[in-house]
Amino acid sequence: MNNWGISRRILTLAITPTVLVTVLLGAFFINSHINNNKESLQARGKTIATHLALASEYGLITLDDKTLLEMAQAARDNDKDLISVAIYDQNNRIVASVGSSEYLQSMSLDNPFSLTQLGASNNLLRYARVKDHQHGQLFYAPIISKFPEEHESWQNISNHKTQILGYVSVLMTDEFSAVSRYKTIFTTFIIAMIGLLIGGFLARRMSTSVTVPIMKMAEGVNKIKDGNLHTRIQSEASAELQTLQTGINLMAENLEHSQEEMQVAVEQATEDLRETLETLEVNNLELDIARRQALEASRIKTEFLANMSHEIRTPMNGVIGFTDLLLKTELNNKQKDFLFDIKRSASSLLSIIDDILDYSKIEAGKMSLERYPFDLRECVDDVFRILGPNANKKGLELVPLIYSDVPKALLGDPLRIKQIITNLVNNAIKFTKSGSVELYAEVESENKQGLKLKIQVKDSGIGLSQQQQQNLFKAFSQADATTKREFGGTGLGLVISKSLVERMGGTIGIKSEVGEGSTFWFTLQCEQAESTPEDGISSEFLSRKSVLVFDPHHATRLAMTQMLEDWQMQVSSFDKIEDLITEIDLYTQSGKSIELIIIGGQRFRRRQQQLEYICNIADSQLNCPVISYSMASESDYLEQLQKLGVSRAMTKPVTHRSLYNALIELLRSSSAELPETEESKTIDASQLQNSYVLAVDDNPANLRLVSTLLEDLGINVDTAESGMQAVSLSKDKVYDAILMDIQMPEMDGLEATRTIRANRTNIKTPIIALTAHAMANEREQLLEAGMDDYMTKPVSEQDLVNMLVKWTLATNDLDPAPQKSQKNQQKEQSLDWELSLKLANNNSQLAKDMLQMLVETNQETSQSIHAAYQAQDFEQLLYHVHKLHGASCYVGTPKLKHLSYQYETKLKKQQYNQLETLHVDLLEELDIINEQSADYLAPKSNENADS
Repeated sequence: MNNWGISRRILTLAITPTVLVTVLLGAFFINSHINNNKESLQARGKTIATHLALASEYGLITLDDKTLLEMAQAARDNDKDLISVAIYDQNNRIVASVGSSEYLQSMSLDNPFSLTQLGASNNLLRYARVKDHQHGQLFYAPIISKFPEEHESWQNISNHKTQILGYVSVLMTDEFSAVSRYKTIFTTFIIAMIGLLIGGFLARRMSTSVTVPIMKMAEGVNKIKDGNLHTRIQSEASAELQTLQTGINLMAENLEHSQEEMQVAVEQATEDLRETLETLEVNNLELDIARRQALEASRIKTEFLANMSHEIRTPMNGVIGFTDLLLKTELNNKQKDFLFDIKRSASSLLSIIDDILDYSKIEAGKMSLERYPFDLRECVDDVFRILGPNANKKGLELVPLIYSDVPKALLGDPLRIKQIITNLVNNAIKFTKSGSVELYAEVESENKQGLKLKIQVKDSGIGLSQQQQQNLFKAFSQADATTKREFGGTGLGLVISKSLVERMGGTIGIKSEVGEGSTFWFTLQCEQAESTPEDGISSEFLSRKSVLVFDPHHATRLAMTQMLEDWQMQVSSFDKIEDLITEIDLYTQSGKSIELIIIGGQRFRRRQQQLEYICNIADSQLNCPVISYSMASESDYLEQLQKLGVSRAMTKPVTHRSLYNALIELLRSSSAELPETEESKTIDASQLQNSYVLAVDDNPANLRLVSTLLEDLGINVDTAESGMQAVSLSKDKVYDAILMDIQMPEMDGLEATRTIRANRTNIKTPIIALTAHAMANEREQLLEAGMDDYMTKPVSEQDLVNMLVKWTLATNDLDPAPQKSQKNQQKEQSLDWELSLKLANNNSQLAKDMLQMLVETNQETSQSIHAAYQAQDFEQLLYHVHKLHGASCYVGTPKLKHLSYQYETKLKKQQYNQLETLHVDLLEELDIINEQSADYLAPKSNENADS
């Protein structure tokens, strides 16, 4: 209703009362008419019956039937509503009647004498009786021979039945009353409709007189809005609407005048602006020339700075190198001190030059980032090993705390990450006089693109004000001049760190207050690597071994506990040495065993007796080693700790690697169990002899390598070069295991696996996928297709043994050996013969055959890849690149393997716009391999070339 217009509202307000009044009055008058007709019919019926009764007395006494019939006939003829009349005697017999026999049969009374008992008045109408009939209403009146006197009661008369001579029965129809009633309703309806039409017409006229002027005004306003300011509204509006119309016309007139004035002003302003633009154009030309000159000067300066830094660095490396050589000769103490001063000064100068060189690279846009697997813990260890002595000299606790949610294998540039951490930790040590410098690393968030690392360096140093913080990340500046003189430095470290962090997709910031220390933080956007860097660290040997740890410093104790728990060790930590002694005594009394006790502190001057007591109990009763770590690095002090009974005295900061090596060495000597490291973890391969394995791969080189490795293990091998051939072989023979390549022509590994499972012959045979490029989402597809496990190429003999033993012998406690990443150990050479030998299990002939097969197919592979790339057929391109990647995994071609891996990754992620450089590099690398392989394949390769 809120959306109704004025016309609709006026019509509603006008018609609604009219309708209500019409309905109420019509209902009232119709009801009154019906009641009047009904009462009139009853009054006439009683009157006719009573008059006939009075007139029939004489005829009934004299038995004049003819007279009675004439009276009845006359009564009916005089009233159209009377349809039947009957005169009865006192014995209920019809004396005279007029009307249909159908009516006469239902007009009698059962007891005529009951008519005299209805009243006590001398008015005969009181005796009349009314009764409903199916054709109308019946009226009865008694025929009495003598009326009583006024002093006699009707009750006494009623006791004498002989006084009633008979009665009259009259039937009145209500059909004519109904017709009259319908006429009344129809007439009322017609009158109401006429009234409504008149009211609607008047309401419509009234609404039109309001809405039409309003519509004209709205139309005029729209024209004015569209810019037709000469519009004027003309309508037959009256009263208030006329006032509104006049106001709109005046407004349009004023707007028209204002527009004319504004047009004049705009033309004047345009002319002024044109003159100003001409002046600005001249100035812009001068500024552009000046800008180009400034950019050229900056480029020349940057290139000069980079070249000079490089030229200075070369002789400085010579100074440091010869200094190291001199330190190995026989020198007196004074000469050694001079040489150490020279080395420290040269190293400091070299560090400054490195910062200048990095900054010049960043300014020139020549800074590039690497991307390969690394372990953040190893990066932090390297930094802390270098900066640890400086922190110990100042008595600072240097604490590395890397939470367990940080993956062991990440993809990135570890060298630049170490540079950022080094800058932040070095600054923290430099500006902290006492307390601690703590590094925290955690995963801030994780999504489909990768994970975001957050690294914080917190110190208890002098702190920074808000004004000082604003200048931190500016080149060649520090907090203020006083700080610059006291602590030194170029002021480039944070600038370089900020640039590196931003290039890695992160941000860097600081939280600090004067006198309360500072917290520098930065984030990095990383991807989790598919293969773990080979660090030789395994938690299997240390798992579930119990350790007691004491350190009074909370952060150091927490970091130590975190490292031990990462290796699944059971750790109990204490902040008071008395609590540790109490726990050791409880172990001694209960006879429980403890594998290791670790005690941390600064120099143990106040706890020397307690340390000696703990060492004696550990050696004599608990039979467990004791490790201590402190800030002291003097050999005499460390020997003194060992004399007290300490099994291994370490210097802070305790790094991940150094702690692991100490644990392995000490626990190996005190336990017959050996850690399952890469060197000692072996499995009896003789259990696999006489097994039957089906190897499937469309690459002949890969298939030959796998079959050779299996045959050397005493395994019976069937080979298939396609998925269809594998399905055919598996129909009639049950295998102990099936090694299945994924991408093959005609039928890929997934479809072949589903078909083999459907054939039921090898439904329980473990099927292991061999793929050169297992992305995270592909593992789910492999398992859904029916495969039991997967291995990433290249596959070593030990990996293959572990996998086959795991599935063929159903030993769930053996896990597949971790996949090796060659990138950390190998420089990206085009052809690495030592790697080829390693991949061929030191079989030189097999290595040559594998290389020969790769070289023979390189030209065809190069043409196929280039043709698919030119045709933008990315499906075929993915097939050929994947096939090349698989082949490169079994030959010592690390650079080709890396390029094909990147190429395949971008194809699978549909990053087609980033393929151009990779495509050119890959084709060039194939040509380089063909050239370099001649030295290893001669004369065979030369003969092939001649042919």
